[in-house]
Amino acid sequence: MTDFQAVFDNFNGVYQQDSRLYISENLVEILNYLKNTPEFDFDMLTSIIAVDKIDYIELIYQLYSSKNNNSAEVVFSAYGHAPSVISVYKSAYFDECEIYDLFGVNFSENENLKRLFMPESWIGHPLLKNYKLNDERLVWND
Repeated sequence: MTDFQAVFDNFNGVYQQDSRLYISENLVEILNYLKNTPEFDFDMLTSIIAVDKIDYIELIYQLYSSKNNNSAEVVFSAYGHAPSVISVYKSAYFDECEIYDLFGVNFSENENLKRLFMPESWIGHPLLKNYKLNDERLVWND
């Protein structure tokens, strides 16, 4: 398990539970710190996972250090919007578009945020728990 003490010393609103680092602010700055600090050297963002928690969307950033052969998860709560992390990890682009399309999270600073799976005319975001399953657009397999 990664020791995040240096992160606690440099940023507010951060705590660790099990192997996850929970942050409430400074997402881009903390990910940049984890990437560029030799102690961590998390040079890869392998995935961003979204989980609908009804009141907010939990974003889980899965990081990997190829140098240290170590991984970590950073968890951020998004209330309709979140900062884009493309400036830190270019690989975030696809995941941010997917999460926007299916969960409705708007990522600021992502200038090309667009739907990937649903048609542009689609109303709503189908992976939200409050999405109506009896929507007539979903009836294609009677």
